[in-house]
Formats: sequence, C-alpha cells, structure tokens
Amino acid sequence: MSERVCTACGGSGLTEHELHTIDLDENGHQNPVTHRWTGACSGCAGAGKIHIHE
Repeated sequence: MSERVCTACGGSGLTEHELHTIDLDENGHQNPVTHRWTGACSGCAGAGKIHIHE
C-alpha cells in the first residue's frame, strides 16, 4: 500500500464546502440560502493523503 497526495485538496486536508437550502421568512415565503465554509476534505477525510492499494 502506498500513499499519495489527495488531488481534491492538494494535500492541505481542507476544501471549500457549499450547502444550498431554502429558508422560510415570517410570511411563509421561500428564500434560497447558500452556506459556505472551509472544512475537512471529503476525499481524504482531512488527512491530505490517500492510501492506494496496489
């Protein structure tokens, strides 16, 4: 087994995430909301490297 740098995060272990939701205001109107944050890479679980089974 060998390790390689995760291509999704470039080895940093972090990526930008984005979640789209619909919120309701006090009148019941729908408003689209985009939530953005930096968090652990989903490709390597924040490790920055992936394990390759050869």
